[in-house]
Amino acid sequence: MEMHAGNVIGNPDEYGDEVLNASWLPPQPEPALQLQRAERVEVAATPPLPPIDVDDFLRAVYRYQE
Repeated sequence: MEMHAGNVIGNPDEYGDEVLNASWLPPQPEPALQLQRAERVEVAATPPLPPIDVDDFLRAVYRYQE
């Protein structure tokens, strides 16, 4: 069985710069990471939670499911 129809796909022509750079944005100047100023923000620590009795918690969960 001959699968060749006679159409030969050769190497495509090289694309020009207009096609290769379509929808391309020029590089934007960005300061290097070490040149950016970073401010230190103090965050208040949350107080520790009181211990929870597991049995009381489960009783409350089951009570509200009824």
